[in-house]
Amino acid sequence: MLLVLLTRLLIWAAVGLLIYWVLLRFIPRPFLTWLGGAIILALIVLSFIEPNDQTIGAIWQVLSLPLTPLGASILLLLFSLGGKGLKNVNGRQVLIALLILLLSSIPLIARSLANQSEQAISRAFANQRALCADICPTIDPVPFSLVSAILVAGDNLDGRATTGAFPGQVDADTQLDPALSARLNSSAELYGTLRAQGADPFVVVTAGSVTGTEAERQARDQLVVQRLADRGVPTGSIRVQPTGMDMYRAAVDLRAFLQERGLFRENVPNREATRVALVAPAMTMRRSALTFEQQGLQVVAWPTDLFGLNAPAPGDTLARLADLVPNVEALWLTTRYWEELLTSIYYFLRGWLPPFNVQWDQVVETVQPPVAP
Repeated sequence: MLLVLLTRLLIWAAVGLLIYWVLLRFIPRPFLTWLGGAIILALIVLSFIEPNDQTIGAIWQVLSLPLTPLGASILLLLFSLGGKGLKNVNGRQVLIALLILLLSSIPLIARSLANQSEQAISRAFANQRALCADICPTIDPVPFSLVSAILVAGDNLDGRATTGAFPGQVDADTQLDPALSARLNSSAELYGTLRAQGADPFVVVTAGSVTGTEAERQARDQLVVQRLADRGVPTGSIRVQPTGMDMYRAAVDLRAFLQERGLFRENVPNREATRVALVAPAMTMRRSALTFEQQGLQVVAWPTDLFGLNAPAPGDTLARLADLVPNVEALWLTTRYWEELLTSIYYFLRGWLPPFNVQWDQVVETVQPPVAP
């Protein structure tokens, strides 16, 4: 397999060099500059028209590389050479590149960014409850009995495992990604909590397989169903769909699913609106929840993958000093934060998020685990 992959890469490289030589030989260089700009602009437009296309997505990952800390640093270092060789580098550009890498790799900074993003939902809900407490003497609890579905967000089953994610002893024999396994376990716990409070929700998992034969896809999807069934969720209440981490398409599909079963309530007061419990990474929760709100689905947030809470204890001086030493994990976490920021901007430009004034109009409800039945 490795030999086949290397052969393909060499062939693609040879084809690319041939095309590049032909273009330079027969087409004026200024025209090529305009052509390249037009192609990039066309790809950006296509990413808005067909955001789920895998080819467009792969190309966009390459184009957006300079917007990440590592990509920006590499680009600045390349520019610093300026075609003059190693003896005449641009010191200012090298310094900026090093500062970007340094600041992005410090655990204290990375964790602060992650914590700020992860706690956005909880802070907004707490502020809203405090405001209501000044207006009305009593605050009704979140109506968990109105939760019609639990949506578990996850990458497609045929994708590679998340960087740094390794299975535990319990999950060693399963093909599921460790991060997805943890979310499924958490959603099963949430299902039991909601059942105890009078709800009867469906559990919808967005990690459905998208490659291979029909039989292969069903076999992978069955792994998800079995994991939830082993933890007390009835198989008749489980649905696996292949929307992956595309929260907009997941929200549209879930709304249609609830409408088909007469579970979607329209033109009702907010306290009686259809509710969806959203099990998703905490860093993506703000954007994901507001996307569902835009579709008329009131969200009850159940965040997972909490990176910002792993701060050292206040009295642990050595750990706090180590928190200032750059490492790869911090760089990865900072990159995750920037990727989520770029995705949120994309969702806003597409009109998939609610109206924005000084702050988001909608306030997402939260479940603070553990919840007493």
